[in-house]
Amino acid sequence: MNTNPEKELREVRELLASFTTPACIRRTAELAGAVDRISSCAAELPEANHLRHCLTTAVDAIHGARRAAKVHRRNPLTRPLSQSLFALKTGTALGAVEQALEELEAADSLSVL
Repeated sequence: MNTNPEKELREVRELLASFTTPACIRRTAELAGAVDRISSCAAELPEANHLRHCLTTAVDAIHGARRAAKVHRRNPLTRPLSQSLFALKTGTALGAVEQALEELEAADSLSVL
């Protein structure tokens, strides 16, 4: 694949940052594409354990957010809890992607010097 992993991760970060309100739990279909993009970026990036750990954390958190959305649809009594869990998981994924981007930028700045 000839994509730029940093660009892809920035787009995923923008997508995750757009999940700001409880009503966003209905847009979970968009998260499936984010998992695929993160996985493809992980395959293209160098073998840095911390970087891989960040991306794995992001993928796991996105899967958790999707599970929370399923529970939200199925069980009306636990919807407030599902929304909280969804927000927590998307926030965790966002933080992990941001951390991976910071690490990539630091590696790029060191390679330039």
